[in-house]
Amino acid sequence: MAEQLADIIDLPTEYVTWHSPAEALWVASTPTAYVGMVDRNHDGFVATDCTGRELGVYATQESARVAVYGAWVSPARAEEASEQALIA
Repeated sequence: MAEQLADIIDLPTEYVTWHSPAEALWVASTPTAYVGMVDRNHDGFVATDCTGRELGVYATQESARVAVYGAWVSPARAEEASEQALIA
């Protein structure tokens, strides 16, 4: 089943790691690519993809990270997911 699923879904093979180079800023990358970032402001957690496009403002850091990862894995779905973000 896993091999069949892997054939259907083209998932990246690199691991995403998160680093915090400054307070209230988290940057996602792989060994070969910039994935995106999350920064905290007074409205919540702002997710930004690898092209600099804002994905939305989220209530939790975790949900913003999921949005960044999702935009990297499936850029077309990122458009739909950003509609679910909290906009204050």
